[in-house]
Amino acid sequence: MTSTNPSSGTGTNPAEEESADRGLPPQSPPDQSSTASPPAGAPNAKRRSLLVRNRDFALVWGGESISLLGSEISVVALPLLAVIGFGEGAVGVGMLIAAQWVPFVLLAPLMGVFTDRMNRRTMMQVANAARFVVIGSLPLAWTLDSLTMTHLYVAALVKGVFDVVFQLAYQAYLPQLLAREDLVDGNAKTQLSRSVALIFGRSGGGALVSALGAARALAVDAVSYLLAAVALGFVKFREPEQQAHARGLGATLADLRGGITMTFGNRLLRYLTLMATFGNTAVSMVLAMIIVFGSEDLGLSAAQIGLTLGVGGAPVVIGAILSRRINERLGIGRTLLLTHSMLVVAFALLPLAQLGGTAFAVVVLIVSQGISSFTTPVGNVGVMTLIQKATPPQAMGRVGGVSLPLVWGANAAGPLLGSAIAVALGNVAAFYLAAALALCAVLWVLAGSVTRLTDDVPEDMRLVVD
Repeated sequence: MTSTNPSSGTGTNPAEEESADRGLPPQSPPDQSSTASPPAGAPNAKRRSLLVRNRDFALVWGGESISLLGSEISVVALPLLAVIGFGEGAVGVGMLIAAQWVPFVLLAPLMGVFTDRMNRRTMMQVANAARFVVIGSLPLAWTLDSLTMTHLYVAALVKGVFDVVFQLAYQAYLPQLLAREDLVDGNAKTQLSRSVALIFGRSGGGALVSALGAARALAVDAVSYLLAAVALGFVKFREPEQQAHARGLGATLADLRGGITMTFGNRLLRYLTLMATFGNTAVSMVLAMIIVFGSEDLGLSAAQIGLTLGVGGAPVVIGAILSRRINERLGIGRTLLLTHSMLVVAFALLPLAQLGGTAFAVVVLIVSQGISSFTTPVGNVGVMTLIQKATPPQAMGRVGGVSLPLVWGANAAGPLLGSAIAVALGNVAAFYLAAALALCAVLWVLAGSVTRLTDDVPEDMRLVVD
């Protein structure tokens, strides 16, 4: 049966555990007290910031924000190290990037099983410590003049493995750490960190590579993982003990099958997964093809293409900042319908860039990318919150392990699909396909009755685990 509590957070709160240890009646935890939430009908009352009310979340989120910034530095520094240090071309760089994504597709389901059996904070600490060692080994080997391309490939692959470990544990840990009414806010802050890191981490990574060299720039990423691991060590929240699980290959395979059954057997989880997969495929396809389209079809210079991507990508931060307010004001279901409908419009606009001159083309590309950038974090907050509210804590790992290869694997499938369509039918055809995929995401929202959901998931739509 499900263990989710509609009126409070999932898991055991530290304040309640302390009261129980002393033989006292449970006390209201600080982050869910009556002073934290203004009474209904009191428009002037302001809810204190989640970062003030929940110290443990502030530590987890702060550490994750630092590591995300470091990771985006590596997005630039790692390929540049292969290019500058070893003279690798497109094939070598592509293999290096792919090595980091392969674990998400191949290992996530198995890691999801282990996530439901183990302490999630410990898993995050181990993942951060491992990534500190793996990434830190690269500048060390470079300094000792012993770095090889094989070392780079292995480091990228191992880092990808622990990226999976951390991501699954983080998604499962958040619903235990936060009250249900704080999940939108918590996910919004995570999306804000991702958005800020995306904008400033990559530009900062380029500057660091120029100033320090690619290998030394990677040391900054390594230190960010160490700081995140240290921050987790100060978290006082104690997770509920995991239920006893049968061991062995048979039990593991049974849990793997159970994860698939839970994810696709539950109507809401099934359609949310399909929606996110189709939406991510469309977004990643456009991101990959828009550079080729701008150069080959529109005749834009590299500087003009860079301008469109930079200006068009900036609204991702605005979307992340407003994501909580939008989801709470419109309701999560209607927000998902709106954001994916806007993606359809954004991608269908792109072919119109051919109808005018250079300035017109640049404006169309900026508007399209701006819509896509703004809506992405808003939709991500909504879908993650619904999954967390629909799934009991003891199943979050397995559900995430099944959906992650599809949702994040779409980031790799999109560019491949877009390239194939572009070769066969032209670059513009890829944008029409992206718009069609985004429309399919809208249809999944409607088919799953997601639009009727506001800020919580009714009992009849929640996952029930026996």
